[in-house]
Amino acid sequence: MSIPYRKTKKKVLAPDGTMHEAWVLQQVSYPPIKFEDFVKECVESQGVSGSQVKGIASAMSDRLRHYLTLGHSVQIEGIGTLKPVFNAHSSENPEALSNDNVYKVKVQFYPHQDFKTMLQKMEFVDMDALNEEGEES
Repeated sequence: MSIPYRKTKKKVLAPDGTMHEAWVLQQVSYPPIKFEDFVKECVESQGVSGSQVKGIASAMSDRLRHYLTLGHSVQIEGIGTLKPVFNAHSSENPEALSNDNVYKVKVQFYPHQDFKTMLQKMEFVDMDALNEEGEES
C-alpha cells in the first residue's frame, strides 16, 4: 500500500514572505472509486447482495446527515468519528452575536485508531523513478 508522488518545481512562499521556486513532492491523484465498484467489492467480501449493501449504505448516509444536522458527533467503529463544527466571526459585544456570525460549517473527521495505524505505516513511491525502472526492463 503506497501513495504515489512526483517531484515538481513550484513557486512557494518563503518564511520572509517572498516567492521563490523550490522542488516539492506532489501527490499523484487517481480518480475516485465508483460507488458501484465499491459495492461490488463489499458484496464479494461479505457474501451479501448488492441491494443489501446499497440499502445499508443509503440508510447510514441518511442517519449520518440526520445526527450531524442535530449537532451530534457520529462514531463509526473502525473508521472514526464525524463531528459537525463551524467558524464564526467574533464581536466585542455578546449582544451582537447571532446565527449571522457563522460563516462556515464543515464536518471534522477524527480517524479511528486502525486508520491512524494504517496512515503511520503508509509508504510512498516516486512515480518517475518507477517509470524509469519500467522503461529499462
